[in-house]
Amino acid sequence: MDGIVTPEAVVLDVETAGVASRVFSGIIDFAIQIAMLWIGALVLTIVGAADPSSLNTGTALLVALVLMGYPVISETLMRGRTVGKRAMGLRAVTVEGAPIRFRHAMLRMMGGLVDRYLPPLGVTGTLFVMGTSRHQRVGDLIAGTIVIRDPDRTLLPPAVWFPVPPGLEAFAATINPTAMTDEHYTVVRSFLMRNRELSPDARYSLATDLAGRMAVVLQHEGAKRVHPEAYLLCVISRYQRRKFPEHQPAAWLAPSARVR
Repeated sequence: MDGIVTPEAVVLDVETAGVASRVFSGIIDFAIQIAMLWIGALVLTIVGAADPSSLNTGTALLVALVLMGYPVISETLMRGRTVGKRAMGLRAVTVEGAPIRFRHAMLRMMGGLVDRYLPPLGVTGTLFVMGTSRHQRVGDLIAGTIVIRDPDRTLLPPAVWFPVPPGLEAFAATINPTAMTDEHYTVVRSFLMRNRELSPDARYSLATDLAGRMAVVLQHEGAKRVHPEAYLLCVISRYQRRKFPEHQPAAWLAPSARVR
């Protein structure tokens, strides 16, 4: 288990992927790439049989597209996963725990050319995974990413329904949570569930920072009108009611999430 410190200074415990799971993930992806190359070569042979020059050019482009394009496109569209990673329950994220973007996927692919295809074919990447504290291969080190066990495959935390603080119902109704993502929700929820583990000064400082960040995300100007923790409760409550309108139990709040 390795801690990831988010930009909001919340520590998340995650399990980094080991050598075996990453090897099997790579084998699955490599098998898919081989199948894509075989199908593409068959099509090129049929289409360009009369023109050897075009056939050679098409083959070179096909190899480059499959070997370099497949991981970049997959990890960009699938938020850090390829078919192999999904099958093994893995996901690539930044070292801050955020989803990777196109530039991360591109840098990971460039490092992957060293990890997988330069002699001695995969041994370099394996040695880096085994020798780094966060099990990072060359591509991970270049891109600033790590591969973790996909949180979607782990047991979900117990459900907690966050009610709007008494007297702030009208204020909460002015918050539109549409721009809030699952990642934002996870960070706010983690803070509200664990805020009593912080010192009073650190708790207030972090709550103020989180409330300000969420106000920017939601384009809401009311963060400074209420206590920052009350604002976060309003935000997360509105998000839960929008995302889970059919699951609204009797309102209750974990003791650690109460504002003081």
